[in-house]
Amino acid sequence: MERIEAWPGELRTLSTGRRVNVRHTTPPGAGDDDRTPLVYVHGLGGSATNWTALMRELRDDAEQWAIDLPGFGESPRGDHHTVAEYVADVIAFLETFDRPVHLVANSLGGMICVYVASRRPDLVLTLSLVSPAMPQYRLPWAAQATAVMAVPWLGERILRTATMIPAEKQAERLTAMLFANAAVIPVAELTFAAEQRDRWIEKPYADAVLLAALRSIVRHYTQAGRRSAWRAASHILRPTLVVMGARDALVGAWGRTRWRRALRYARLVYMPNTGHVAMMEHPRAVAEIIREFISDTSRIRTPASTRRTLDRGMRQAVAPLAEERTHASN
Repeated sequence: MERIEAWPGELRTLSTGRRVNVRHTTPPGAGDDDRTPLVYVHGLGGSATNWTALMRELRDDAEQWAIDLPGFGESPRGDHHTVAEYVADVIAFLETFDRPVHLVANSLGGMICVYVASRRPDLVLTLSLVSPAMPQYRLPWAAQATAVMAVPWLGERILRTATMIPAEKQAERLTAMLFANAAVIPVAELTFAAEQRDRWIEKPYADAVLLAALRSIVRHYTQAGRRSAWRAASHILRPTLVVMGARDALVGAWGRTRWRRALRYARLVYMPNTGHVAMMEHPRAVAEIIREFISDTSRIRTPASTRRTLDRGMRQAVAPLAEERTHASN
């Protein structure tokens, strides 16, 4: 069986004072490549390696960067593990680039990047969200089961009990939550994903970080008014792509209706036979969707769209990409 290798990583200290592991790849023979970089942000319990297959598919397209949020993957834990802290971390990382980037995110990373794009449009050229975790009144089965862990003391007890469940059974449950059909994923890719998750779970702070981040998500699900994630989404000025899986057990595909109301310039792509992590389940299809989206936005770019900072009172142009399509991934 072919062994999957993660892209090389290095620890960086952000202006927030927190350290993050960053994985990086450049196109072969790129030299002085002036193409806009892609930056990836993972979801709850995930890591930069969740993007390995997609980065492989897009390797020839541009320079790519994937970060481990503090406390996840190979990044050291921070003092706090909340949506707000992670928003500040992602902003700090994007500020290290000399231009706005193509920002791509999954699940919790999606919520984080909604806040990032709404607050700092000067850092984001386009926003691509794969099953973004946004507030919903109707939760799929896996989201309901996960939300229970946010209850004080109960979450700790559930995680302690989970250690007594055979590893194979735990893997089966996680696979059912994340994928619509794991059979379409090469064995080497599944093995790699399992190894990466096991590596993180063994860290002494993994449970505490997971619960802190989860409880922060739940708080944001219940927030209304000016601090709501949907309120932030309605203020996004950048071209936005939202990819939803028809069989997502964590983020209901019916959320695309709310996206149409919140952001009329969003391109919505509905993927049948797809679960929560489409970039891992169908990396080639997701690469095709992102590649086409970026190409379409580049054709209608305005001179203001590449500004690093916003002039006072200037409202950035957004791409007229409003549409919904179904992408047959398999």
